[in-house]
Amino acid sequence: MVSKTVFRRFYPDDSRNGEVAFYGWVRQFTTPRTILLNLGAGPPAAREPIRILKGEVARVVGADIDPEVIRNPELDEAHVIEEDGVLPFPADTFDIVLSDWVLEHVKAPAQFLKEVWRVLRKGGSFFFRTPNKHHYVALIARMTPEWFHHRVANWARGFPPGEHDPWPTYYRFNSRRVINEVGQRVGFDRIEVKMWETEPHYLVFHTIPFVMGVGYERMVNSVQVLSGLRGNIHCRMIK
Repeated sequence: MVSKTVFRRFYPDDSRNGEVAFYGWVRQFTTPRTILLNLGAGPPAAREPIRILKGEVARVVGADIDPEVIRNPELDEAHVIEEDGVLPFPADTFDIVLSDWVLEHVKAPAQFLKEVWRVLRKGGSFFFRTPNKHHYVALIARMTPEWFHHRVANWARGFPPGEHDPWPTYYRFNSRRVINEVGQRVGFDRIEVKMWETEPHYLVFHTIPFVMGVGYERMVNSVQVLSGLRGNIHCRMIK
């Protein structure tokens, strides 16, 4: 396992930290009056406090297909989504909808996005962060069976025992092209996409692959022409 000393030798600050970048972007558009829906909220994010918005905005509502969301104390209100995928909220309810590491798990992206568009107020924003399917981590994930993900994914990222197992992935909404096509078709007025290569957290299980991952990060971040190979997609869709 890569030590914190070695990790900090390559990443002494948060300049490549995707969590900091994404939630910093979201917070640019929140106020104490914001009504926010965390769509795919799941279990608590206590291990990553930067993801907790309760107390900063007027209300954080959570919704997920997993009943575990009901026990999430970081939400002011929680709902379980039924199998039909219809969100249990009236139209034009939220100023912001947020989905963090959710879109890769969605079977029907257009249906999902239509519901997001419906519950957003005019001028509201849908922020999401999801893997780029053209990145090596996503490519490996797509080529390996689900049982492999359950055994390896959390260990490779250095997560502690007891962390929630990975949910099934489909990668049907995980490229810039598809995001723009489906987003425009659903009716969003503007779509902003940022390609982000972060620290190679999936490779912290050993120094050699970690250093190779650092080399990849430096390469794809060095020139814009390689941006399509960066690991994460940060997106804002405006209704």
